[in-house]
Amino acid sequence: MSPTQVIRITAEQTRATLSPAQNKFNGLIKKIDVQKKLLAEWQESLARCQQDALTKLEPLKKTLSEHQAQMVLLLDRLFTSHKFTHAQQEKLAHLICETCDELINLHQRDDLKPLYNKYGADDFDEHAQETEDMATNFLKTMMEEAFGVELGGDEFDFDPRDPHGAAERLAEKIKQRQERAEAARPKRKKTAKQLAKEAREQEETAKVSKSIQAVYRQLVAALHPDREPDPAERERKTELMQKVTVAYGNKDLLQLLELQLAVEQIDQDKLNNIAEDRLKHYNKILQNQLDELREEVMLMEMQIGRQLQVAPFEVLSPKRVTLMLKDDIRHLQGEIARLKRDLQQFQDVRQLKQWLKGYRIPEPEFDPFFEMMPPFGFR
Repeated sequence: MSPTQVIRITAEQTRATLSPAQNKFNGLIKKIDVQKKLLAEWQESLARCQQDALTKLEPLKKTLSEHQAQMVLLLDRLFTSHKFTHAQQEKLAHLICETCDELINLHQRDDLKPLYNKYGADDFDEHAQETEDMATNFLKTMMEEAFGVELGGDEFDFDPRDPHGAAERLAEKIKQRQERAEAARPKRKKTAKQLAKEAREQEETAKVSKSIQAVYRQLVAALHPDREPDPAERERKTELMQKVTVAYGNKDLLQLLELQLAVEQIDQDKLNNIAEDRLKHYNKILQNQLDELREEVMLMEMQIGRQLQVAPFEVLSPKRVTLMLKDDIRHLQGEIARLKRDLQQFQDVRQLKQWLKGYRIPEPEFDPFFEMMPPFGFR
């Protein structure tokens, strides 16, 4: 199909304005096109970012963790071989424990647990279990309030490091419970009005299905490759038939109509004169297609948002995700350069002591829900 061919109903000389159904058809086509382009941008951006994360970000994370491990070993060696004031010792112990905690949790450096235990106020494994228990109770309370249910032990079998998955599994269990309760209720006999409404809805659904089937069959009749003697034309029709099959399977009416334009089964005159009842069915198909596309885009945005650990209502875009990844790469490169410089300078204990004068132990912050959140995606 040439770039100038678009699906749009236009006003004719004999009819200055479009009908409401025709305007709706044009509006749905435009919105679907916007969502398709946005979805394609997200898919392209995500694939590129995942590749960059694998080839650029992950090696930097590994390098940084190696330098961090070297730093805690250096600080431990200096701590035991030189004299420090009580304040300096507190700062060194804090730095060693915080870095070991990060390396153990994020990089599985279990070999550093003895070092953490040496300088920490408690045993690493015991502290981790206490934190996990607190996170579990915290999440349990949150979900009981959110879903309005009291959770038994068998209904709360989830890893607090995966709160999103826990919420999804819990929602599914509650849905199943509601479905069982609904099935156990005595069935009320439907009224004549309800039965008539169901019959109309079924009839309308059948007509909508037949509308898209009609477009599909017309394309199949025109493009069936087995009926084409010319090899080059047969290859072209085979490729088009594959697109037709995919579009029909996805109930993608817009793509089917575009293919009809491409093979000249319809023209602008036919588009302008689609019967009102057929147009009504087309609009239902297009509305469903638009709703599904919007949901797909929303789910992808939510998935990427969780991977990037952004606030639930923070606005994301494919361009912003790419910029965030670039910022992460630059940040890691800067951290590695700083650590390499510090490793070299701290070989001289006088420079370490001078640096400790300006260091302040941060005020403790603790939120059991977010502390148990795992590192996702590119961060």
